[in-house]
Amino acid sequence: MTKRVAATTVGCKVNLYDTQAVLQRFVEQGYEVADFASDADVYIVNTCSVTNIADKKSRQMIRRAKSRGGIVVAMGCAVQADGVRFAEIGVDIVVGTAERGRIVDFVERFIQDSVKIEHIVDISAETDFEDAFVEQIDGRTRAFLKIQDGCDNFCAYCIVPHVRGRPRSRPVADVLAQARHFADAGRKEIVVAGIHVASYGKDLGEGNGALLAMLKEICGLSGVERVRLSSVEPGVITPDFLDFAAANPKFCDHLHLSLQSGSDRILKLMNRKYTTGEYANAVEKLRMTMPEISITTDIIAGFPGETDDDHKQTMAFVEDLGLCGLHVFPFAAKAGTAAADMPGQLAGNIKQSRAAELVALGKRLTDVRYAGYVGKTVAVLVEERKAGLFVGKTTNYLSVGFESDRDLTNTIVGMKIESQRGDMLFGQPGVVICG
Repeated sequence: MTKRVAATTVGCKVNLYDTQAVLQRFVEQGYEVADFASDADVYIVNTCSVTNIADKKSRQMIRRAKSRGGIVVAMGCAVQADGVRFAEIGVDIVVGTAERGRIVDFVERFIQDSVKIEHIVDISAETDFEDAFVEQIDGRTRAFLKIQDGCDNFCAYCIVPHVRGRPRSRPVADVLAQARHFADAGRKEIVVAGIHVASYGKDLGEGNGALLAMLKEICGLSGVERVRLSSVEPGVITPDFLDFAAANPKFCDHLHLSLQSGSDRILKLMNRKYTTGEYANAVEKLRMTMPEISITTDIIAGFPGETDDDHKQTMAFVEDLGLCGLHVFPFAAKAGTAAADMPGQLAGNIKQSRAAELVALGKRLTDVRYAGYVGKTVAVLVEERKAGLFVGKTTNYLSVGFESDRDLTNTIVGMKIESQRGDMLFGQPGVVICG
């Protein structure tokens, strides 16, 4: 009988891609991919350790997998951080953030001898991008394309450099081969992702222009209608980047521009590599280049030593910039990071209160952004049908819902926006721009 493998992913877009790459190896060995909620012979949990909540969710998914009775594999960042813990809770196979392509071989070995396997290498010694070509892909509209792994910024709060290792770039030829495959498979939008995409190409000796050169190549591929870049920092917004964005209509006018704090004092404590002035300057230049751009960001509330004044500075800075959406995280100390041992750790109620204020501000900003689109016509890439509505995204990442008697999934449709509720626009579909 055909063996079945199921997987679930906790965490970021890069983790999603890594999961697909591992499943690809199983498909090549004759396995059938099953839904994680269904019966399978092997359950894979791709873990995340970026926050304590992600750690907790990773363990919850493992317990859920164990309850189903198959072979349980834990892989990824939380395993790299503390593989012994996962082995102790009854996981059959633990693999960190390197050599994940060997998981299918480990499973076959476990089937033969029933001996648990722990395979966690020194990630700091890894220098090459792990082969991760994906043949089979879920869905039909958007593809996540991993171009890079690792980070050496060592922000004070962040465990990622410790569990992902140094920056390692995917060779340009491999990136373009994967992008062509996605386009041939009908994906109209490619999301370029990495642990620290700004580092792309530097380890290959290609200099600061490598990321832009690769983005230009992807934009030039036939069948690719949209190219979206995942989270970046203000240093990426150079004159060359702005020239590229202005000259490439396929490049989406949405960026997740990482901030973390609106206080320069706290940014320095965090070991961030920019000031609020540099951040504001990047936002201004982006809006001059792409007037409809949506800029979203991350904020950490209650970093060690953050005062009421620092918090108020962050609130005012974000509101003055009119950012489109906030991802807010109350600070939680991660063992192994510099911030975990910093003086000035704040009480939980203070962190939660400040986070709640930021969340409320983010909702107000999002509401203003969406309300401004009522009456406008936008192009929507239709992604799925959910709760009786077709839903999709604009180039600047606004969500749009509509009703239709036709199946418009995986098309780009002109849409007249008639109303708005929270972070969703509603309208009537018009001409199919791209089928």
